[in-house]
Amino acid sequence: MNPWRKTKRNHGLEHATIALLLGRPSGAGRPVAGYSIPGGFFVVGDLPSGHVEDAARDALRLMQEGDRGLAVSPFCGTTILVTAALATAASVGGYQRAGGGMRGFNRAFSNTAMAIVAARPLGRIVQERCTTSADVGSMAIVRVTPKRLGSVRVHWISTRFEG
Repeated sequence: MNPWRKTKRNHGLEHATIALLLGRPSGAGRPVAGYSIPGGFFVVGDLPSGHVEDAARDALRLMQEGDRGLAVSPFCGTTILVTAALATAASVGGYQRAGGGMRGFNRAFSNTAMAIVAARPLGRIVQERCTTSADVGSMAIVRVTPKRLGSVRVHWISTRFEG
């Protein structure tokens, strides 16, 4: 399997893991982030290692049982980038097409508001089609390794693909 497909599958599992963590009392209200690469993914946040491992294994099981929705997150960087791109294009385009000045500002503002609304479903589509995958059938979690980078707690979830 090529590195991009592995990264997409790890990205989906990363989202699922974080969704489960945030839904549990130990993770509720805590800032959490993730980052995926072909060999696994990182979970960044002040969380107990056992909770991260349990969430990752539960997430993998749920996805293997067919819960594809866990692979997509409204907090994903993909959605943030889609929102920024649409808002920038709408703002600049609206300003220029209206001829600048106050009229251009008003057009840019309203276009940006519409772009932000449109970006949420579009970000989800981009995630589903381009940056994540819920197809984790042959994936296995190898290990969960806690690390500290200064005051930041990081967990590395190593994965492999069988078959």
